[in-house]
Amino acid sequence: MSADKRIKEQSDSEQLLRSAERLQRSVEATDDALRRKQKATAAAGVTRHVTSLHDALLRTVGGARWFWSNLLVPVVTHRWVGAVFRWYGRLWRRFVYRRDADGDPQLSKGRAGAIVIATGVALWFLPAFVLGTVGFVWDVTWMASTYRANETWYLGKSEELDFVNNVFSAQGCDSVNCTDQTSIYFRIEPSLAHHLWSLVRNRNIFFPEFVAAGIQNDVNKCHVVAYGARWKFLVRNWDMYPQILAVECVPVTENEIEAIERALRTPPVE
Repeated sequence: MSADKRIKEQSDSEQLLRSAERLQRSVEATDDALRRKQKATAAAGVTRHVTSLHDALLRTVGGARWFWSNLLVPVVTHRWVGAVFRWYGRLWRRFVYRRDADGDPQLSKGRAGAIVIATGVALWFLPAFVLGTVGFVWDVTWMASTYRANETWYLGKSEELDFVNNVFSAQGCDSVNCTDQTSIYFRIEPSLAHHLWSLVRNRNIFFPEFVAAGIQNDVNKCHVVAYGARWKFLVRNWDMYPQILAVECVPVTENEIEAIERALRTPPVE
């Protein structure tokens, strides 16, 4: 019995060992399959990303090609507008390329970098330059067409609107009796046209705060040098305020105001 028992135990051990080996091989096979699946998934993801990048690159190149052929080329080859681009091309070739000993043009990296930086700086300041030029032309044209050298207005004390840009306002009427139909709203602000006007007239640049300081009382009778339209719809809807360039004011006292009001109420003698 003991021998049979030992043989049976040995047989059970061998079966258990074979089962363990089969289980191990199954686990290894499962791991291999999982690794292959992960690699396939990663490869598919990379493929999708590459495909997306390729499509995006094709669209970008197509858009750039359309932009070049339909917008840039007509502009560059235009007789007048393209003159700027042709001038820049000549400047680039003259500045960037140097002749070697054989007389052949050679690209200078240092000069190319310098002109690229200079171009970037110029483009950075170009919008401000364009806006400043447009504003200057507008102010000069508006001043030349609406300039009035000696108007009389009854103005109240000036007010600072924007201390950063040095903008002031002044308001009043053409008489002591003020209504919504006779009132006016001026601006006092610096600009290149105002500076040039002040240099010619006063031998100094235009200082809005000093002009505003001349309107100091509650009611002032002022001789005003100004320009700009007085139509209220322009002022209200487009912020096209008339501009004061110079003032000469005398404060009006209460007695003078009462005398003016009595004179206005007194009917004229026939």
